Amino acid sequence: MNHMNAILDFAAAPHVLPAQVQIDAERLLADTLAVTAAGAATSEAAALKSVCTDAAFLNGFAIHCLEWDAVHEPAVVHALSVVTAALLAVSNRLGGCDRGDFLTALAVGVDIASGLGLSATGPMKFFRPATAGVIGAALALGRLQGIPRAQMADVLGLAYSFAGGTMQAHVEASIALPLQIGRAAQAAVQAVDLVKAGMGGPHDVLEGPFGYSALIEPLELARYTPTLGEVWRISEVSIKPFPSGRASHGALGSLQSLGLNVEEVASVELFAPPLIHRLVGRPLKPERPLSYNRL
Repeated sequence: MNHMNAILDFAAAPHVLPAQVQIDAERLLADTLAVTAAGAATSEAAALKSVCTDAAFLNGFAIHCLEWDAVHEPAVVHALSVVTAALLAVSNRLGGCDRGDFLTALAVGVDIASGLGLSATGPMKFFRPATAGVIGAALALGRLQGIPRAQMADVLGLAYSFAGGTMQAHVEASIALPLQIGRAAQAAVQAVDLVKAGMGGPHDVLEGPFGYSALIEPLELARYTPTLGEVWRISEVSIKPFPSGRASHGALGSLQSLGLNVEEVASVELFAPPLIHRLVGRPLKPERPLSYNRL
């Protein structure tokens, strides 16, 4: 449990963000807010936002529904999506919060979500932005709301207990994918609220016999924890230039740089690593939902 304790210590510790990290956090938060606005839709959703958990859910869905949210590429995690969705909902419930406290909680939550992705050693079966995201978001919320270090283990335990979302939605390009982001943000809020109400959670949830590493995906946390507080992972997150799966952007950028008109193109053949095909290599269907097109 040493790695888990290091993560919990990091989540609860006092931090002063380095100047560049703060700039990066502000830039990425601005991008995520813009993506949220682009993904927002009907006025009927406004009524649900009066409930914090519903607000977190809707925020998460709006952030991810256009596939435009920033991504930590080596970790394969939309690291800001769940964390920002949950923090926005809770800070609104609190009537606002200190700007520095919000940015630090954001940076900490993004760091942990990214770190779990960086620690993963196997192919994804569960949807990592949701499973790693709910943990990063819950610990960020615990920090923002002043949960003592001793209870942060309960926050982590309940967040893990609520973790879910699989890659089947990605394979089928289903609208369930952003719903999984929304559900993770909602679960993060619920985890902290339950701890504040006196509930506890399991503790050895990263490396225990039925923990994250055993059930969701194998982890080598030694890849991540030695650099906690020294390397801020939020500064490694990439803003997306196109609203589509990140694995498609190399091809899109190349086509854009060629400046071709559609009339000039009979067909396109792309040579790419197997991962690119696995993530975005779907057959063109005559009738397909927007969720299929965006990936």
